Amino acid sequence: MTLANSMSGLIAAAKAIDVVGNNIANSQTVGFKSSIARFTSVSAVGNASGPTAKGGAAGVSADNIFQQFTQGDVALSDSPLDMAINGLGFFRLYDAENNRVTFSRDGQFRLSYEGDSFPRLVTRSGLALTGNLPDFSTDPYGTIDSTPAPVPIAVDPYFPPKPSSAVQLNMNLDSRVAAPALPFDPANPLTYNRSTLATIFDAVGESHDLRLYLTKPGAASAWDVYTTLDFNANATPPMVPVVNGPLALNFDTQGVLTTTMPLPPLSLPTANGNLQVSLDFGGTTQVGTSFAMNSVTQDGYGEGKIQEASEFMVLADGHISARYSNGQRRNVAQVVLANFTNPNALVNLGDNQWTTNDDPLRGTGTVTLGFPNFSTLKAGGTVGNSNPAEGMGSLQGYAIEQSNVDLSVELVSLIEQQRNYQASAQTFKILDQVLQNLANMRSG
Repeated sequence: MTLANSMSGLIAAAKAIDVVGNNIANSQTVGFKSSIARFTSVSAVGNASGPTAKGGAAGVSADNIFQQFTQGDVALSDSPLDMAINGLGFFRLYDAENNRVTFSRDGQFRLSYEGDSFPRLVTRSGLALTGNLPDFSTDPYGTIDSTPAPVPIAVDPYFPPKPSSAVQLNMNLDSRVAAPALPFDPANPLTYNRSTLATIFDAVGESHDLRLYLTKPGAASAWDVYTTLDFNANATPPMVPVVNGPLALNFDTQGVLTTTMPLPPLSLPTANGNLQVSLDFGGTTQVGTSFAMNSVTQDGYGEGKIQEASEFMVLADGHISARYSNGQRRNVAQVVLANFTNPNALVNLGDNQWTTNDDPLRGTGTVTLGFPNFSTLKAGGTVGNSNPAEGMGSLQGYAIEQSNVDLSVELVSLIEQQRNYQASAQTFKILDQVLQNLANMRSG
């Protein structure tokens, strides 16, 4: 029995050294959670207990390995799709090959392009990150359901075009200029005082040049506005312009615009249908200074595409936004996190993944799904959590959670377990000598 006790000490110390060695080896592994071996004494008599129980000690066991899910330090990264969880929760991953869900604290994600399908957000090993996807059927910017319903995140790489319906112009018109001597002709710059260009878009996202011509008809406080679409005065053969106008702009004696804005819509024919575009000169002035164009804006845009991963941004509440080539930005997904009644019971699968433990007594218990929890400004002016009941941490983009291994602690523990192993080995050696002496006495 004594030899068995010493052997159990050797085995237990060796297991503890394995655990410490694994922690040290993974000290630089993103999202790794350290473990600790717990020693328990072993009774030689099954379930015997109490002062009257008969039987002796049978050594030690180190079969209880506990995972430590404490927060690791957060380090900045150079990838916008890297995410770190500050607080509780796990990324929920879907393994399509094995049709199973796993969980991780490793937030290193990338875009995966497979054939003609939308790019997916995946781990280094190809597992899909899951979350809520937006509905773009009624709103090009999308709406995301407020109830967690995670599916693999596939990013829509296209943003549909929007036809222009309004052009806003803000400028100053020089009140000192004289009226042109000749009737307006868009091909002759001597027939107007100024011109400016606005790029507008039709229903399929093709761009068009809307040129505006400003001419003084003679009255001191009035201007006429003419427009052409896609007219090129230098084209060969010469183009026949389609002119809209004149539209009148009137100012008071202080140079303030008095004409009601916006002006009546223009009907502009294109190969993809007519555009109805209104002009708004709100804020335009007429004073005795040089002509100045302050701003020209319009509300249309062409089709947009996601060009590279650097166009993404991860927000604290789990929203992932993307900027498209047409200048528009929208949320393309919201990450859903998972938490457990007893996360320490998760089964380690390796590769920074865990799965649930369905043991009814010592299992992980109920799985809770929720969006990352974040601080927000409430209506009453106080700062609070978006939904504390979910119990989830917040996300940080351009960041990764480092291992929670404390090397100084592990090195001390390694020394302790080494001494335990040496002591058990020494006990085993002495017992072996005692038994050898007894054997020699009997043989003598």
